[in-house]
Amino acid sequence: MSVASEEVQRNIAAPPVHAVAAGLGAGATYFILFLVGAALSIAQFVMIRDFVSILYGEEVVIVMVTASFFLGLSAGYLLANKLSLKAFRFLFIFSVFIHLTFPFSYRWIASWLAWSNAGGIAYLSLLFFYALVFNTMFATFLPRLVHTDAAERLTPLQRLQRYYGLELAGFITGFAIIIFSWNRPLEYLLAPYWLIIGLVLFFVARSKLLLAAYAVLAVSAVMFLPLLDRQSTALLYMFKHGINLPKVLYSVNSPYQRVEVIEDTRGTRYLYLDGLQNLNSTDLAELNYFIAEVPAILIKPEKTLLIGNGTLSSVRRVYPHSGSVVSVELDGGVLEAGRRHFTSPESLAGFTNWRLLVDDGKHFLRDNDERYDLIIVDVPSPLTIQEAYLHSKEFYALCNEHLTERGVLAVQLSGPLELNDRTPARVAAALRAVFPEVMALDSREADRGFAYASRKLPFTEAQMREQVKNDGQVNIIAPERIDTYLTRAVPLSVNSMDLVLRRGWERFVRRYF
Repeated sequence: MSVASEEVQRNIAAPPVHAVAAGLGAGATYFILFLVGAALSIAQFVMIRDFVSILYGEEVVIVMVTASFFLGLSAGYLLANKLSLKAFRFLFIFSVFIHLTFPFSYRWIASWLAWSNAGGIAYLSLLFFYALVFNTMFATFLPRLVHTDAAERLTPLQRLQRYYGLELAGFITGFAIIIFSWNRPLEYLLAPYWLIIGLVLFFVARSKLLLAAYAVLAVSAVMFLPLLDRQSTALLYMFKHGINLPKVLYSVNSPYQRVEVIEDTRGTRYLYLDGLQNLNSTDLAELNYFIAEVPAILIKPEKTLLIGNGTLSSVRRVYPHSGSVVSVELDGGVLEAGRRHFTSPESLAGFTNWRLLVDDGKHFLRDNDERYDLIIVDVPSPLTIQEAYLHSKEFYALCNEHLTERGVLAVQLSGPLELNDRTPARVAAALRAVFPEVMALDSREADRGFAYASRKLPFTEAQMREQVKNDGQVNIIAPERIDTYLTRAVPLSVNSMDLVLRRGWERFVRRYF
């Protein structure tokens, strides 16, 4: 054996510590590690989704919440060999019972922080406290059990290899449970999660009274889960988002984000993605008019492609002016929210030349040779790297390959176009880097800007002005003037995503500090 190998053996073997529980055989040890791996997998998903939604899902927040989760893991590894069996069991049992309050307890606390106008330090303290509760004690199992003497007389290094494999198998199983829960009510995820934790508690506590208490509380939590989920979510939207007496109409975790539909007392419906408002029913008509209906009326496209627009609300606006329409939306959770609360299937009945595909827009374009007279990209603002790619010059170049010679790409700019390096200018600059002609339009009613790009725009500024009936609420920037707005703007691209982190950090600091 080499000197290095001997050193690894010594480090793993020492110092000796108490086991997780006395008298565990090899089978029980293996089962515990499998369960712990599954618990850690589900805990990671639940924590990141919930706290990203609470703190609002910009890229900076996603990085911060993910980092806090791994900080909790690191704390568990650090404490593993320092805790006596008594201290370990007490802290584990304490954390297990707090798990039965997820996700209500931290939503209630976050709502109270918002009501009391607490600063950013309070929210960060909440995040890091729950990061410790979520996973620190689970992270102690692997290093503690490595030091126990299982039935097979394995060396500590051999046990580490085997035990890590078992925990990883559990982690994969936990991820399978997460997949099963996508686009379903919360109990589909938390009921299996609480069952897994209860089984671990059985091996650690060895107390029928504790196990019975846990079982009663877990069953009660599952029974009241839908009510508590809606109530705690409504509190967040009342105190943190300022919606008057909100009603939670829809709330699921999709494979990509938390999707929620909230209704206020006036009947206005809001679509939130990871805690960020994507649209509301009041502004939806203006958004669809400028991004979809206006170019469709001016072009009369034979073929139209809609990328995004998960509510499908633009389909009705473009279909009467198009020979055929194809909608491509990645997130089934958003589609279901749209079907239930924004665009009923009945309103799309009879649209025989319309197809809906659940697919990634990039993948669809790369695997499809069709060319379109109009491509509408209706996606969220570039607040994450994934979303920012759909506003980049690389993606616009891919769209350009699928346009006819006089085809038009229509996008929303996430704000009015101004002479600066903010999001609208960066997006417009990305369009201008690909297309010879770009026309922009700022609408006060829609509270955002729009852009239309083409190799050769098939409509003029005068025609656009006539169509939108310019009454002072709309500012049109003709192709010959567009470059004067972009002198400070670097095109958004895969090599220039600084906007995402900078904008996210600015919003985070302004919101909490």
